[in-house]
Amino acid sequence: MYETTDDLVFALGDAGIRCPVLGRGPDGTATRCGAQAATGEPVELELNLDTRSHLGTALALRRNPPYQHTLVTAGNWFIRVMDPDFAPRVAKALHAVVLKPLGETGAPDRPPYEDQLPEIPDQPAYKNLDALADKVDAAVGCTDRDDDDNDPALSWQFLNCTTGRGGQQRQDHCADLALYDDARSRDEGLWSKITGGQTPKGLVAGSNWSVALCDEALVDDVVKRVGGVEVR
Repeated sequence: MYETTDDLVFALGDAGIRCPVLGRGPDGTATRCGAQAATGEPVELELNLDTRSHLGTALALRRNPPYQHTLVTAGNWFIRVMDPDFAPRVAKALHAVVLKPLGETGAPDRPPYEDQLPEIPDQPAYKNLDALADKVDAAVGCTDRDDDDNDPALSWQFLNCTTGRGGQQRQDHCADLALYDDARSRDEGLWSKITGGQTPKGLVAGSNWSVALCDEALVDDVVKRVGGVEVR
């Protein structure tokens, strides 16, 4: 049993799976983190807490079509593991079980997001997170920047900041910025956001980046001034 998803991150670390936080929910606790497989490939984990009485329903929803997630679960929590081959290691580390997807799954070489994501433009691309954050700041504000948990081994880098200006700043005015090494990493990151348990209210993506927003009213300004397209 865990009180927060941060506790799950700490438990993973204690078991030898370092998992820097990639995104946080409105309550400030971790919702996504990035681990590394034995092959060196990055693996994103989505962390969820639930009540014991509702956990079975949540697991069934996630395992069945159209989601068909691979899950690791025990107690009052479950973790969606983006790479199914990594799930047994997570389960062993946390003394949990692996739940495989139910129903017929698609071909391994045809990712589920292939026909679901919009056409994402090649430009603009950003050289680094600071350049992306500066454009977001000019559009909707991006202060209190935090990128301390980044791991150079991952195929994406991320930054959290606060949108709005002056007295408008409050906890639900937040943005999660991400920069990706390639289109596949970007698309996998976007798919995990829109099918996960903590779907952002607004999501904009471009060539090698994404911006997840806690306030959907900011989406148009980000698209207009930062670039990219809205992802629903």
